[in-house]
Amino acid sequence: MIHLKREANLLTITSLVAFQSLAYLPAFANPGTRAMMVTDDDHANVHAEMVDTMRFNSPISLDEVVVTGQGGAIERRRLSSNVTKISGKDLQKLTVGRMDEMLRNAIPGVQFSLSGAQPGSTSVIKARGLSSAFSNSTPIIYIDGVRTDNLNTGAILNYSKKGYGAQPYTIGDMPMGEMAASSALSDISMENIDHIEYVSGGAATTLYGSDAANGVIQIFTKKGSSDGFHASASVDMGWDRATTQFYHFRRTADLLNQTGFEQRYRLSLAGGNSKYGYSLGANMMENTGVVIHNNNAHKRYDLRFGSRAQLTTQLEYQNSFGFVADDYNRSRNGNQGFYTGLWFTEGSASSRFKFTDSHGHEQRYPADIDAADDDTFEKMRAFVDKAEALQHYRESTKHFQTSHTLLYKPLPQLTVKGVFGIDYRANNNKEIVTNEYLIHIGEKHVGTTDAGRVNNFDRNYFGLTADINAQYKFYHANRLSNVLTAGFQYFNTHDRQAIYRGTNVRDGAKVMSGAGSVQADEWLNFLHSYGFYAQDNIGLFNKYYVDLGARVDYNTAFDDNVKWQFYPKLGLSYVMSDEPFLAPLVSSGMLSMLRVFCNYGVAGSYPPPFAYQRTISVTGYQGKQAGTFGQFGNPDLGPEKKHSFEVGFESSFLHDVATLSFTYYHSVTKGALFTVPTLPSAGRAASYLANIGEISNLGVEMALALNVVRTKDWQTTLRTTVNTNRNRVLSAGGTVPFSIGGFGPETIQTAVEEGKPVGFLRGNKAVLNADGTLKEVLRMQDLGSTIPTCYGNVSLDVHYKNCSLWMSSDYQTGSYVHSFDRQFRFQKGLKDNVVPQSALMGRKQKDAWLDFTNYFVEKADFFKVRNVGLSYLYHLKGSKPVVKSVLFSMSVNNPLNFTAASVDPEAVISGAHSQGAVASGGLNYATYSLPRQYVFSLKFNL
Repeated sequence: MIHLKREANLLTITSLVAFQSLAYLPAFANPGTRAMMVTDDDHANVHAEMVDTMRFNSPISLDEVVVTGQGGAIERRRLSSNVTKISGKDLQKLTVGRMDEMLRNAIPGVQFSLSGAQPGSTSVIKARGLSSAFSNSTPIIYIDGVRTDNLNTGAILNYSKKGYGAQPYTIGDMPMGEMAASSALSDISMENIDHIEYVSGGAATTLYGSDAANGVIQIFTKKGSSDGFHASASVDMGWDRATTQFYHFRRTADLLNQTGFEQRYRLSLAGGNSKYGYSLGANMMENTGVVIHNNNAHKRYDLRFGSRAQLTTQLEYQNSFGFVADDYNRSRNGNQGFYTGLWFTEGSASSRFKFTDSHGHEQRYPADIDAADDDTFEKMRAFVDKAEALQHYRESTKHFQTSHTLLYKPLPQLTVKGVFGIDYRANNNKEIVTNEYLIHIGEKHVGTTDAGRVNNFDRNYFGLTADINAQYKFYHANRLSNVLTAGFQYFNTHDRQAIYRGTNVRDGAKVMSGAGSVQADEWLNFLHSYGFYAQDNIGLFNKYYVDLGARVDYNTAFDDNVKWQFYPKLGLSYVMSDEPFLAPLVSSGMLSMLRVFCNYGVAGSYPPPFAYQRTISVTGYQGKQAGTFGQFGNPDLGPEKKHSFEVGFESSFLHDVATLSFTYYHSVTKGALFTVPTLPSAGRAASYLANIGEISNLGVEMALALNVVRTKDWQTTLRTTVNTNRNRVLSAGGTVPFSIGGFGPETIQTAVEEGKPVGFLRGNKAVLNADGTLKEVLRMQDLGSTIPTCYGNVSLDVHYKNCSLWMSSDYQTGSYVHSFDRQFRFQKGLKDNVVPQSALMGRKQKDAWLDFTNYFVEKADFFKVRNVGLSYLYHLKGSKPVVKSVLFSMSVNNPLNFTAASVDPEAVISGAHSQGAVASGGLNYATYSLPRQYVFSLKFNL
């Protein structure tokens, strides 16, 4: 029997130890030790590497080391907040294509909702509600200590607020927030991941200062093994089927969808010893997509390398390099105009398009495509087929990231760490609109040759991160310990965008060379941020801990009036299970671990760079320069500050059969950024940003894990989480309600108003009399919140010897979604039972359709099974086989959806009206749901 002290700092095992197979699960031997039985087995020999973290499959390990939000490595028992840590092994079994989709069921308190099935499109992320009415809620993301691009909305030049059409008003003619937009999260490398840590915004992210109100996700990559060379190769094959359950018409799938085919190939290499290590992960993937003519085709190359070297006994060097190349097509969607497939079918826009029937008469396609006769439907199929074939919208991204770390230990108790790295992302969009396409959809007359155009958009993002800190650890027996960390962090970002368009382009041209006219525009934005931070964690008797920390920082988004910002935090952690009065419960196994924690802290979110400046806009006019009023500016513009308090516990009991954690949180964003109109005395009509709002979020987070079966051959674990949120705008600073997403005030918007949740649905509300006749129409009314009041996930893992079965799912209640497709069908004359015929009072539906917007808002409650999989690991016998084992697996992604709404509540355009703006979702409009995917995999371990 080997007994290991529970305080990792008192006993740290760093060498590789060879054990015989572990036939028993660990158990606590007494309150201060952990026991592990080691037995002989002639048939197997396994290796266990024990570093600072000694988990041995215990559901919660207080000696688990975390880094994010702490400045340096620190044990979980000392933390005054809850940190989610996900191992790379848990992530590997998920056969999904992007980082935010992978994290969807891995981080308990955060909702990751992909806004549609378009490749590379944005996601809507909500962590403890929405804490800003201006800034996007996406957490900041670090990879090996280096900040990476986390833009999760459209780019400022690529999307227009003025609309679309055959003759667009602006160079970028795609309406911002009204169609799918690209996300930088979709091209983060998913290879070679060791583990991921997440901390929610507030006290846990105070050390990040004006950049972390929405939380921090940090990805740690592999740096090699310590026991020689390892390699694996895998191949995934599968097919995709469109999710048709949300289609109103059965013929929609016949017109628009195909069976997609996916293939993916992976290679992993790792090696090293106690002095050095290296690790390489690579994959290439291709998917033809579920939209006809491969209009959602996707191709990806992903490469990541990491290594470490012990240069001296005191100095260690680590690095990582990641590169992703993404190329995909995107079909027209949302409010993009002209023709979009789902608008044509599900929105009954088919009745806008003409065809010639068998008698030579010009007709319009019926709004009810299921009611079309066979001849009309075949003509419709041919029309849609050509309209999809003539589309050309392609996006290409190259994303490179590197991190370099030096660890210097001049003393056993002192560690000095320096991190330097860069993140570079180059994104290009190309849209080709041909004369043939415009003629085919009826936007231009037959014979038109001068309406074709080529639109190009480039965005180049460069970020640089530098961080240096020192951590000193002091221990005096079991009575007193102190972990003091202090450091300096700097990062800068450069965002350069260019858009250039050629019009009067001949059909067949792939570039704008030879265009009749050329227009171009360029935009540059940059930011420098730097700050000092310090944290002191004091421990008494290895069970009482006080956590003190602060950060002061400054960045170029602040004017001289604002100056340096101060962010404090204070927390407590109490390992109650180490108390003598609980020793009988611990020794009996009824209670394994109980830790209570609480904290208060402040984190920030800086405003857009240069928004504080008052400017003059210089524009071209008749070949000369002309000056106009530009940005109004606000010299007192500062960061939004999120003040957070949380209290909770985490526990393990019944011989580790069950683990339970609970957190109550209450955060108030003070100085929230709201858009304010100028006073008449200003002499000009304008608006500007001001720190005048106040937003509250409060709720609870609960997580329960049950080891239902735990024997030598069987292990079954059931996990579930429940999260609640109550979001309110406490103060609007005297401003009138305003829109943050959606469309015009006569249709549907997401809005902000004092006393209501951020991003509630606002539109017209029809009030009926008792007899069903229309009494009145109330304009711009609250039609429901887009923020769920309760959400969570459920997962199941079953292991029998070398077989594994897993299932993951999630749910939400308490929010609402609006279906523009339903409302469009109503406009086109199709009956909808929710609107009584008597309410029309003789009016035609096309004249009254906007008066009944509230009838097309539905509850967005859902329960979705995200992933079901089965695997079998086969060990090859022999003295030294080339292939040591083969893993067979098959999985289904997005197999089941149970929803209260007739539409998919997650297939929503994100709704962000500007780059980096808040996105609340809630608007379903001509958007594809995630397809059902069937994947078969073979992995060879060499």
